[in-house]
Amino acid sequence: MDTRILQTFVLAAEYENFRMVAEKLYITQPAVTFQIRQLEKELGDKLFVKNGRHIRLTEFGRLFHKEAKEIMAQYEKSLTQLNRYQQGFHKTIRIAISPLMAETILPSILARYTKKFPNVELSIQVLESNKISNAVENGEVDIGLSSLSGFSTVKSLKFHEEPVSLVCSHDGYDSETGPIIDAHNLLERNIIFTDNHPTYWGTIKEQLKTSLLTYKLMKVNQSHITKRFVLEGIGVSFLPKSIINREILEGSLLEVPVPFLTLPTASMYILYKYKHQLESDFVKFISNYHFS
Repeated sequence: MDTRILQTFVLAAEYENFRMVAEKLYITQPAVTFQIRQLEKELGDKLFVKNGRHIRLTEFGRLFHKEAKEIMAQYEKSLTQLNRYQQGFHKTIRIAISPLMAETILPSILARYTKKFPNVELSIQVLESNKISNAVENGEVDIGLSSLSGFSTVKSLKFHEEPVSLVCSHDGYDSETGPIIDAHNLLERNIIFTDNHPTYWGTIKEQLKTSLLTYKLMKVNQSHITKRFVLEGIGVSFLPKSIINREILEGSLLEVPVPFLTLPTASMYILYKYKHQLESDFVKFISNYHFS
């Protein structure tokens, strides 16, 4: 089916006037009439009937008008895709990333990866870590960057491990004259925000039970929300080093030593299902990624 004839039909259906269509397409009115007749012959039914000096769609014409617009839209989409291929933008890699990593490593990953691979586009979804493995398994994304390792047919590779620190808001004193913050008192007198990471809170909670006389826990499942609450002085929490680095350097958060606890580490994993060239290049890139 000739797309030029489809375009003529779509315009005729909208204007209901062959003369206006001819002017729009810079062709003669008889040429418009001929194209419509050819299309009716191909489809085996009338598309228009006369209505005085104008035309109007038949019932069949109204049905085909919807189909014709969809055909033209798909045609334009395909042309765009082919054009992008000719320009080198021939592949998109779909990545699912946890909220923690979206806040910490994603900006620098985007900057460095797109510079090294300018002809590859990235499509980013932010998902909770416990959903990323399923997304990779089901083919919804090509790569996952998660705080949890994968399962089943999903391959996982640990690419980073970092310490976890107890943090509180700055107390207003400088580091030389300020009083030493006692972790026992800090944890017993403040709300402890928990469950902002999918792996290490079970270990920390068990140790808190045996190390503190009293404490109050509050679940907050997003690490960036937890950090905001701590910055506002509402409570304290244990957070991975990557999410608090800037605030520690700026002095808005304080790291507090906790000698009576054995603090766990937080890990980051690359999840993938296939070793196609694009996926392999991305896995290699992330594996060699250097954290500041």
